Amino acid sequence: MYGRLKHLSPGVKLLVLFIMMLAALVLFYLIAGIIFMASYCTFQPDKEIILSDVKMLKVLQLIQSVLVFVLPSVVAAILFLPSSFNELFGEKKVNIKIVFASALTLIVSQYFIGWSGFFNGCLALPESMKGISDWIISAENDAKALALKLVLSDSESGFLFNVFLIAVLPAIGEEWLFRGHIQRYLKEWTGNVHVSVFITSVLFAALHMQFLTFLPRFFLGMILGYLFYFGGSLWYSVAGHFTNNFLALLFIRSKGVESLENGLEMNNMIHFSWVMVLISVVSTLGMLFIIRRNARGYR
Repeated sequence: MYGRLKHLSPGVKLLVLFIMMLAALVLFYLIAGIIFMASYCTFQPDKEIILSDVKMLKVLQLIQSVLVFVLPSVVAAILFLPSSFNELFGEKKVNIKIVFASALTLIVSQYFIGWSGFFNGCLALPESMKGISDWIISAENDAKALALKLVLSDSESGFLFNVFLIAVLPAIGEEWLFRGHIQRYLKEWTGNVHVSVFITSVLFAALHMQFLTFLPRFFLGMILGYLFYFGGSLWYSVAGHFTNNFLALLFIRSKGVESLENGLEMNNMIHFSWVMVLISVVSTLGMLFIIRRNARGYR
């Protein structure tokens, strides 16, 4: 049953995977349109109307995560991998110490990732590309408004659901897709793990369609890619991804929604120190080295 298309070349596997992602995205928009029609009698309600319905936003976010990230990953594992999910998650057994080390890697990297977001925000397109620049800023503001609505919660149960929706589900779904499949097939195709990590990180950042925060997501993708490669298990990059998103939720919860509403995100609230940036980079590289050394003999 498993691995019926394992004979396909890595390039063809990537093509099939991207086609599945595109089909899943079309299906998501179709489902969203049906929900909008049932609720508002139109396939394209005003943005303000959509943002006012927090429960619907969370349902749509849940459907999107499952359809676009989880479902293609599961289908690809069944089609392309002989041992399916055992091979998807890596050849090595999970070491709980490395799981915590992976989480710690993302903790110590936060200062550098935050600085990269600040640097990204300082970059500006030339005046001749003002139309593109305005579109990027508008899309970023829309994404910020959506994030604001998604994290709004005055109850503990609401916060726990946000943890599942924004930290647990993306960590699993996106890692299955980007590191478990895309990085794997790029490595088979190019024969170079570093090239595969780099390209996967570019795709990871670009497919989020938020270009004012491209660099933080790119560096996050690089760290997660090497956690998977050095550790030999996808659960290590899942742990790191979860930690990153969970820290963002805790930050917003501690600072209040005004931290997003007023544009006072982490990268704008910190007076960055080059010394601290360097410490964060060195600490992150050190943690990756420790994980690589300790994961080698653990099977």
